[in-house]
Parts: sequence; C-alpha cells; structure tokens
Amino acid sequence: MAGNPDAQAVRAFMAAGSIGPVDVTSNPLAAALGAQLVAVDAEAGEIRMVFRPDDTFKQGAGVVLGGAVSAMLDFAMAYACFVVLPENQTVATTSMTTNFLGAAHGGMAVEAVGRIDKTGRRVMFTSAELRAGGKLIANGSSSLLVLDLR
Repeated sequence: MAGNPDAQAVRAFMAAGSIGPVDVTSNPLAAALGAQLVAVDAEAGEIRMVFRPDDTFKQGAGVVLGGAVSAMLDFAMAYACFVVLPENQTVATTSMTTNFLGAAHGGMAVEAVGRIDKTGRRVMFTSAELRAGGKLIANGSSSLLVLDLR
C-alpha cells in the first residue's frame, strides 16, 4: 500500500524547517479550500494551517457551509496526527464532533490549529479550533484509528 500523500506533505513541510505558508497540493479538497501549512510544533503534537475557502463553499446566506467548516477541522486534526506518526502509519477518522460558534464568509482567511490530545497504540484523540478575523468560529474533537501501511 502506498503512503498517505497528506502525511508525506506534512513530513516534507517539517523536513524543510516548517517554514510556511506552503500550499497543500496533496489533496484536492484541501487545495480547493485554499489550505496552507503554516507551522508545526512536533513536541506539542500541534499544527497550524490557514484555509481560504472561496465562494464555491458559500451557502445561500453567504457564509461558508457547515460541511466545509467540518472538513477544515478534520484536516487540522488528521494533519496533527501526521506530525508524530512514523512513515508506515496513517489515520482514518472514526468519529468527529463539530461545534459551530460563528460564521466564516467566503474569501476570508480561516486559521486552524489542530492538536493531539492523547495518543494510544490504535486510536489517537485530537481537537481543533477555527478562527476567522481572530474570532472563534468552530471547534471540534475526533478519534482517529491508526492504520499500518505495511
């Protein structure tokens, strides 16, 4: 089984010194959401990203769709796992909770912080926050199954 291209992108970002922003091109949805890797703190198991969702992701009232907000949180939480996992492992989200606390408008930069809360042998527990214009717009938590790629 080939390696996870998203995990490879995070590892390449870390190997380059975690100097961002760097566009995420490893995943079509992340690219469509305008995702960029900004910073990694490997000791804390934390990643910082920025998303720039365009009007494609707006719903009728002019704000970013809840599904897109959830996707941004999911990327941040999964990518946090890639900060600490070895090359022969990846993760798959098994459950996720999203709390919508405010609105993001298409074209706004949305800052994401994903972090590992607890690492188990088979399951990782993570959380993330999204901010737009400095205001907290969503947070979430997830459990992710650790998968061997060998």
